[in-house]
Amino acid sequence: MQFKIIAAQDLDRNQRHQIADLCFSAFDEDPWSQYAFMQKAIHVVGILNNQIVSHALWTDRVFTINGSSDVKTAYVEYVTTDYTMRGKGIASQLLKYLVETLTHLEYELAALQPEDEAFYEKLGWTVWKGNLSIKQDTCSYLTDEYEIMLYPLNIQMKDRLSNSSEEDTICADWREGELW
Repeated sequence: MQFKIIAAQDLDRNQRHQIADLCFSAFDEDPWSQYAFMQKAIHVVGILNNQIVSHALWTDRVFTINGSSDVKTAYVEYVTTDYTMRGKGIASQLLKYLVETLTHLEYELAALQPEDEAFYEKLGWTVWKGNLSIKQDTCSYLTDEYEIMLYPLNIQMKDRLSNSSEEDTICADWREGELW
């Protein structure tokens, strides 16, 4: 298994097609179908025998925690593995590679909206227990119907999150499509 990081603009036609097929099988959509910000995504792929068999991507977001400091965040989406390859630890390996890469790139935090909370928890991700809000123009509004999981990428962020409570708030800028 080989893992690669590829910016969306650097994917060739075959890679785009393979990623679209994987994502459509798992989510009934592909990452290029709707949202302009996905054109700037960075893809992490697991390749076996010249085929992409596992995939995740991240987009840059800035989270504000409790209205104070901006946190450089990699927002992770479209995590999937080919159905015939599931149960072999490939997605776990891919996510570990992703976390190592994000740490090396000096992101402070990784976040995602989980499909399978238990899967991410075993890899060290934690559920955010506080409030979630979205900022659009000059207004912010609560989006507590959503759940996200976080992975701190440095010791300072780990300490900060370990002291968080249900009263704390993460705020992110509005984006088209799914807010979280």
